Amino acid sequence: MTKEELVQKILSKRHAPFLFLGSGFSRHYLDTPDWKGMLSKFAPKHMNQYYSVLNTDSLPKIATHIAKDLTDEFWNLPDDDATKFKYIDQVSDQSVYLKIRIAEYLKSKSLEDFPEKYKDEIDMLQNLCIDGIITTNWDDTAERMFPKFTPYIGQQELIFAPTFSIGEIYKIHGCMREPSSMVLTESDYDCYNEKNAYLAAKLITIFIEHPIVFMGYSISDANIMDILKSLVCCLDKKNLDKLRDNLIFVDWVDSADHVFRIDNHTITLYNDIVLPVTRIETNSYKDVYDCLKNYERSIPANLLREYKKQFYEIIVSDKPEKQLYVLPENKIDANSKIQVVYGFGAVSMFKSAIGYVSIKAVDLLEDIIDDKQLDASQVLTKSVPNIRKGGQKIFLPIYKYLANIGIQSKRDYDGNQLGINIPLLSLHDFRSYKSCSEGDKCLSLRDAIKKYDSIPWKAVVLIPYLNVRDEDLEDLRIFIKRHFYDFLVKRNSYSTYMRKLICFYDWRLYGWNDEI
Repeated sequence: MTKEELVQKILSKRHAPFLFLGSGFSRHYLDTPDWKGMLSKFAPKHMNQYYSVLNTDSLPKIATHIAKDLTDEFWNLPDDDATKFKYIDQVSDQSVYLKIRIAEYLKSKSLEDFPEKYKDEIDMLQNLCIDGIITTNWDDTAERMFPKFTPYIGQQELIFAPTFSIGEIYKIHGCMREPSSMVLTESDYDCYNEKNAYLAAKLITIFIEHPIVFMGYSISDANIMDILKSLVCCLDKKNLDKLRDNLIFVDWVDSADHVFRIDNHTITLYNDIVLPVTRIETNSYKDVYDCLKNYERSIPANLLREYKKQFYEIIVSDKPEKQLYVLPENKIDANSKIQVVYGFGAVSMFKSAIGYVSIKAVDLLEDIIDDKQLDASQVLTKSVPNIRKGGQKIFLPIYKYLANIGIQSKRDYDGNQLGINIPLLSLHDFRSYKSCSEGDKCLSLRDAIKKYDSIPWKAVVLIPYLNVRDEDLEDLRIFIKRHFYDFLVKRNSYSTYMRKLICFYDWRLYGWNDEI
């Protein structure tokens, strides 16, 4: 098969590709070890001892025994040991401590910059039009590559949470951010396999409607074979035929002399079921991205996901009429199809009818870290006053909206023509947690996030006290985005501090220069 034929095959699909990423993908960009290498890094004994004594090459079984040995070592530490003190409340079963150690290592790798030699390659990847990512990786490489995509961690969250099949990352083997979610030991895999049919049912539409590009796996990887078997069990012949045309496996060839090659291949599953797939052999992901770059759309995947989410919430709402505006019948052209006016860009066409009065505080907070293209003057004159009515004190970001209408100083603000007189927030308003240690206040932003990764509320209350530089602001945005759901959707005892932190970010990014 030629490269041009593969491009046409991808373009013939109704939907953009999904990437299915394995450990080889992260190893390529961050030099992280494979599974065996990861276990040997933390095994108290030589790996060969586990192979010989257990008489197995099953890595989940070996991981189970390494976890037991490592946990025994943990409990034998002196009671005043700093490591024991730090994790004693988390080590609730035999596998948790190994998962914590692996997670801490991966978090340290996530703070590293990607090598400069991959800059052009990563730029190509980030500019691809893809609908989503499925991964068995525990690290956050996928989230770093596509920071506006919404991650779902573990089978449980993916199976039971509403998903929209676009602008999302499905971490089906868990994530380092939640060590207990990581699929690692025999019991983890037993539990995972019990739910595999439910996972397959959740993913089946994606596999049928999208090209699926597997990267960072061997074409015979056991995890992939198990997923494909579960999918095939759910399909009739008609849909099985659709699946046959959608699977693209990228085989990495570690040779500088290798020539990029595409060919047809087959995978044998069970009951003599044979799946034809496309196989790419390459020593450069650039060539793969070059095949995928031709799929285009005018609206970014993350924004399309937001549209689908909003429609879903309207549909399941008890009172959807509060979120809908219906045009009077005499405004609908009888000779044309009824059209839907939807989205943040469309609001300006129907300002008085839709939306800005009913916008909630959480919507503005989210807009600061994930731009929804709201009309700044409407936010300042309608949304903010409506949220603040009654005179209650509430932390709302406004500097972004002021900057968008040309107000960039206290003098501009005092003389504004819109009649805006919302109280302005400044640094002392964000520094309201009085128990931060002086030592912590000297940390860099990255060090603070790393230090309190397992207890993020401490980072949330601390960050306004730090010397946050201009070059730190994107890291701060990513940190807030990662924890937005837990603090402001699910809510917790530190939700107010997260609101203050977002207002701090808004002030730091858009506030007057003479106040920073």
